[in-house]
Amino acid sequence: MQRFVVLGINHKFAPLEVRERLAYPDRRIPAALKTIRERADCEEAVLISTCNRVEVYAFTEGEDARERLLRGLAADHSMKPEFLEQYCYFHRGRDAVEHLIRVAGGLDSLVLGETQILSQVKKAYLLAQSENATGKALNGLFHRAFQAAKRLHTETGIGEGQLSVSATAVRFVKRVFEDLGDKTALLIGVGEVGELTLTYLREAGIGRVIVVSRNLERAKEAAARFQGDAVPFDLLQDYLPAAHVVISQTAAEGRILERKHFKDSQKKRGYSSVFVLDLAVPRDIAEDVSELEGVFLYNVDDLEQVVAEHAMERSRELEHCREIVADETDHFLKGFQTYAAGPLITELRDKAEQVRQAEVERLMAKLRDLPPEAQEEIKGFSTRLLNKLLHPQIQGIKQHAAQGNSDSLRLIAEALGVDAAPEQKQQRGPDASAAAQDSNNVAAEPAKEQP
Repeated sequence: MQRFVVLGINHKFAPLEVRERLAYPDRRIPAALKTIRERADCEEAVLISTCNRVEVYAFTEGEDARERLLRGLAADHSMKPEFLEQYCYFHRGRDAVEHLIRVAGGLDSLVLGETQILSQVKKAYLLAQSENATGKALNGLFHRAFQAAKRLHTETGIGEGQLSVSATAVRFVKRVFEDLGDKTALLIGVGEVGELTLTYLREAGIGRVIVVSRNLERAKEAAARFQGDAVPFDLLQDYLPAAHVVISQTAAEGRILERKHFKDSQKKRGYSSVFVLDLAVPRDIAEDVSELEGVFLYNVDDLEQVVAEHAMERSRELEHCREIVADETDHFLKGFQTYAAGPLITELRDKAEQVRQAEVERLMAKLRDLPPEAQEEIKGFSTRLLNKLLHPQIQGIKQHAAQGNSDSLRLIAEALGVDAAPEQKQQRGPDASAAAQDSNNVAAEPAKEQP
């Protein structure tokens, strides 16, 4: 079980300026998976990159897995491992399994119990699977995490009364503007969280919606859903002065709006208040914009203030959540360890069956005059005898596997004269098919939380 590991950074350990340096745009993840697996020598890997975390889950050998992953992740961003190390956490074995379950269930999120992270984890898993970066180990682990997340949200009240990033943002907007009826919202970039924020703004009574995107067709589709106007990206600065609420969530790798843009905009609008929400990681908007008169700039880390106000409402559910996490972890570890003994049991059965068949054929050659019924009875007897003889051996193998005793399994294999780790033709592990089927539902899930 020590081969399951995770190395990552999140909002608890790394400031936004570090997270945005380490963030991966979707288009970079396939190449990053290949590079990190090669540099860190990992059999399997899944890379998760959101606004609040970057994590590499891996199945690999060696006590130096942490150092290898750290070097691989740092090299992929032209960073020094010593710099990155001060912000990273590392979990191995049971701790790594529990961490993924907590992440998928929203227990490790900025907004406790949020559900958008589950969609993001499923998306990351599907991408890794499509790149042939996962196998029986991580397939089984991620499916268990998806199942555990479902339990956490159906068996506890962890998600009740929660504030999503979008809902939290609208609360901030209402602190700036009492009446939204005559106000205009400008969405830069078409993304799930940005659109969800517009949905809440519409419910709050926002007057007009403008959608700006480099892909004008996508902008038109989004604008139509909110009875708004679509604008090409090169006209962004022309429409900026008209906006009272600016929401930016692009996949740009650098700033798209600087201080000078808002300075000119504020001058044209008479320095009236404008609420700016930067949901992007890396950030879309320069930090010094907040120094301008009338500009209220918030990023994803700023949401902690409102989150803290509501965390206590769900804290009473945490003990139940811990029990579920522990239970799901136990089930996965026991199941995976037992599954690991499957090839050994199969080879033992196959080898014994070959001996049985050979001996029955030799006996039948001497007893050709026996009636067919008697011959069948002898064959049936040999099969029943074989099963009874193998039963205690197979049970012993399963028990040692469930205890994670790999040394004992090797000794048993040697004593029985079979291979302790026969080559496996089946690359997908327990629950892997269900994992893929479950993960296919990711596109159908509504966005509720993090960018």
